[in-house]
Amino acid sequence: MKPQKTSSTSSASKLPTLEDVAQRIGVSTSTVSRALSGNPSISSDTRDMVQTAASEMGYRLPTQGRKVRKSATKIVGIVIGALHNRFMTVLLQHLHDELREAGYHVTLIIDSMNEASSLQTLRPLIDGFLDGLIFATATLDSPVVAELKRRGIPLVLVVRSVDEPGIDTVEIDNGHASAEAARHLFELGHRSIGMVMGPRDTSTSRDRAEGALQWLEMHGIPREHVPTIFGEYTTESGYSSAVSLLARPNPVSAIIAGNDTIAMGVLNAAKRRGVEVPRQLSVIGFDDIPLAGSPLLALTTIRQPVEAMARIAARRLVERIRGDRISPSTLDILPIQLIQRDTTGVAGK
Repeated sequence: MKPQKTSSTSSASKLPTLEDVAQRIGVSTSTVSRALSGNPSISSDTRDMVQTAASEMGYRLPTQGRKVRKSATKIVGIVIGALHNRFMTVLLQHLHDELREAGYHVTLIIDSMNEASSLQTLRPLIDGFLDGLIFATATLDSPVVAELKRRGIPLVLVVRSVDEPGIDTVEIDNGHASAEAARHLFELGHRSIGMVMGPRDTSTSRDRAEGALQWLEMHGIPREHVPTIFGEYTTESGYSSAVSLLARPNPVSAIIAGNDTIAMGVLNAAKRRGVEVPRQLSVIGFDDIPLAGSPLLALTTIRQPVEAMARIAARRLVERIRGDRISPSTLDILPIQLIQRDTTGVAGK
């Protein structure tokens, strides 16, 4: 993903009204009004049709009972899909601290926000309350991110990127990072390497898988010889995927995990099957969460600079909110570091 320029010209056209939405889909204005307010007398099909049209047209639902705000609230939203990933909670803490120092308060949205209906549900909050948003959980083709960008709402992506160009993004080079993980295992003598990634529709999983596959292919291991499983960024997903890889007729001798949470599931599966780490199986993760460096886990991992990511993402959002920058968008790529601990070792030893 490369930095893209966005138009610096604000839309001079009139914002769409209820009447515009009604005319577009051929229903009455009162039907549109009731559908958007959640009136139970409107069928689910009609409500979905109205909400989709309103979202596509950029209709802004006025905050109930009062006028749409005219001044800044100094409150921003942080979108995180779940809190089971320790890396995300650390990121959230740093984002909170950075934004507070800049004079902003934070509202946490625990929702993946990857469905168009999510935008409609949270529209009163977004339109009437928040000055901007930071997304840490976007999918590659997120319709919500694309819509927020189209409507000119200050927005920054952190950790993950999307296919939509022209959005401020703060991330690492995930392809390079996973290539480093593959190189580390290759230099330890591993030739039977598997991968356990997160969701296939996220930039982190896509780029980490592709980076390792390309590096291994360049060094004589065809990608079809690298079993790769996509799942969720959870311990449970890591466990079940590792069980599958270790049950193969020729089990892998090393696993690249999509993050440290997945890696913990992989280690649990190895322990349950009596596979010694690292003598029989090497495991490397991503993120370097606090637990990764503990004597209990001592996980080899790719460290992401979480504090720097939060600091830059917060700064970019504040710049957008204050109008310090109109275009172009920025792409901040932060450095990574491979941290070798006890879960990787020489193959066959």
